[in-house]
Amino acid sequence: MKKSELKKYFAKKLRWHWYRQYEAQAVFDFLMSAAEFCKNGVILDAGAGHQRYKPFFEECIYITQEHESGIKFKNMQNIGYDLISSLDEKIPLKDNSLDGILSTSVVEHLKYPDKFFSEAYRVLKPGGKLFLTVPFCYLEHEVPFDFNRPTRFGLERWFKDAGFNEFIINPSSSSTEAVCSFLPFAILNDRLKSNKSPREIFNDLLKSKNYLRVIFKLVIPYIFFLFAKWTCSLIKFLIDRGPHDYTNFPVGWISVATKSGNYENSVVFKDKNDFLNNCKL
Repeated sequence: MKKSELKKYFAKKLRWHWYRQYEAQAVFDFLMSAAEFCKNGVILDAGAGHQRYKPFFEECIYITQEHESGIKFKNMQNIGYDLISSLDEKIPLKDNSLDGILSTSVVEHLKYPDKFFSEAYRVLKPGGKLFLTVPFCYLEHEVPFDFNRPTRFGLERWFKDAGFNEFIINPSSSSTEAVCSFLPFAILNDRLKSNKSPREIFNDLLKSKNYLRVIFKLVIPYIFFLFAKWTCSLIKFLIDRGPHDYTNFPVGWISVATKSGNYENSVVFKDKNDFLNNCKL
């Protein structure tokens, strides 16, 4: 895909709507830099899920890895993966075999992230790069497989302990974006006092045929929700100008870590099968 086509795919198909323009632009640029670095090389999408970012890597050999329990949990049995094993146990590839690793919103789901970073360092070529995003201020999701929300200093420790001495860690959004994105949902959650979806609550209340209770239990919280959402949208429009060096309450972190050594993309594989035949353990 051309860059313009990728941008359209990113916004519409992946729902990175441009009203979150600063965060969306930061993540888009991050993906483009990963694709450019690994061009004509091999990149592993570690925790690939539905392989949403595959179109960015058409000029790479794109390898996928997913955890067996994750495949079952998200009903992804019909999606093909090249490697099926836990990322915080083993990446079943030979040492120094990958140009890059992509990990997007995966680390929070690993029980033992230290092991993943160690494995990532092992399988990267000298000078290879780990491209990683991870949430910081975000709702619990994919419960109960949700374990981590690292600070930038937590990420730094993981990188250093694994052997990475060169890395950058940037906020993905402003603090204003983080607060305004989740405040309306925090208000709705606290008013409803339930983990059920609003539709499930509405159906339960209708069964009781206590329509006055429907109004007080669901309609009034939604009024608060809409008011907060409109107010937060106005605040973002007036204040948000994207992340800066001192942002310490972002939605997440965008980071790139480089393995020590001089990078050479000297080994060229014919295709994915050629790579797996030579490098898979």
